[in-house]
Amino acid sequence: MSTPKTARTVVLCKWQPQLITALLTLTTDLYLVLDDYDVEVHRPDADVLARMRQVYRVSHFDSIEELAAVAVDLRLRGAEGAKVISHAELSQYGAGYLDLMLGNVQDPMHHVAFRDKRLMKQRVAGAGARAAHFQSVPDASDTQAVEHAAARLAFPVVVKPASGFGTMSTVRVDLPDALPAVVEELTFEPLLRSKQLIVEEFVKGTELCVDALWADGRALTFIVHQYYANRIKLADRGAPERPLDGSQILPEEDHPVLHRRLRELHDQVNQGLGIRDGATHLEAFVQPDGDVVFSEIGTRIGGAWVPRMLSSHLGYPVWAAIAEAELTGTCPDPKPPHPYIGAVHLSPERPGIITSVPEDEELAEFPGVLDWQRLRKVGGKARLGHPSDWYLFIVLGAETQEEYDRLCHEVSDRFRIETEPEPSGTDAPVTAGR
Repeated sequence: MSTPKTARTVVLCKWQPQLITALLTLTTDLYLVLDDYDVEVHRPDADVLARMRQVYRVSHFDSIEELAAVAVDLRLRGAEGAKVISHAELSQYGAGYLDLMLGNVQDPMHHVAFRDKRLMKQRVAGAGARAAHFQSVPDASDTQAVEHAAARLAFPVVVKPASGFGTMSTVRVDLPDALPAVVEELTFEPLLRSKQLIVEEFVKGTELCVDALWADGRALTFIVHQYYANRIKLADRGAPERPLDGSQILPEEDHPVLHRRLRELHDQVNQGLGIRDGATHLEAFVQPDGDVVFSEIGTRIGGAWVPRMLSSHLGYPVWAAIAEAELTGTCPDPKPPHPYIGAVHLSPERPGIITSVPEDEELAEFPGVLDWQRLRKVGGKARLGHPSDWYLFIVLGAETQEEYDRLCHEVSDRFRIETEPEPSGTDAPVTAGR
């Protein structure tokens, strides 16, 4: 790793021990903001916390009062202009607010555009990028707003929370007459605070992502990966055949035109949203004619299996790459151990009590398995309420595309997470990760 050009004060939002370790190799001027979930579930290491300049605790990252107090204390300590890093979806609003309070940005809506899909699409389209047409429905009980959306948009459409994530509370509607009932009956996952909706035209095509690191507007890494199945398709638990879940990195030498078009799209998105530094996770659709249409973007790397998949591709932890990019404007070139790398997410076929999960020894001995992360244990509850209900990630590597495709199906057939029905009268908990 390279030596930092200058010492930099950093404010990190949420607990991520690998990122903290990487940042501490580059700076000793590190502040940490934790929410109640971090403290109660992750139980941060006391020795690591002792190395922070200061540890702040807030109930959650949507509390303006608590974050304003953090910003005031930081300013009293002379930390104006500190670099604010958020690596998780649920701290993006809070991190953006801190950025504003510390004087790093002038546009008070800058950070809002990375969570609210309406502002995001408006600004991206204004920069020339193709994006789905949409209508805002600020209140699901506003029948006129719903009727207006049905009259203005081409169907099918997708209804989802304006500040949602992870395909939670997301529904496709094929006909205008069905829209009012869908909006009225939509249920919101507890993690989604705002109940305002966006209704947008459905975009046909293959869904893929770009995870990139930026320094002064230049892409240090630009990793394209394609979902095996579009996320909204995975939301249909009643489909006769459940598609494979996960994504595969697409090598640029195999897909040069696609990479070029995605770079052009990302340049437009960066211009519209003012992106110059840090990590981004962009999602887009590739249409049958090869054109790409913007879907959404976050100022963080992808979640779920993505960090482990990126680490395998880079040949070193992606958290170290983020720290290097943020503090030095550089990071080492990728050194993939295999030309074809991706990951699969395995989940139970039905909800209930988990009775078995693959053991570490089984996974380690299976040829082609590079890494894995188990998020559930025997005895836990499987809810399967939305596609971002996570269970087991397995990262894979192969020498050819054919070998990789075969490996994906072998792994999904070989490793299973079994469940049995829950006893009647018990409530399934919220299982979405934070």
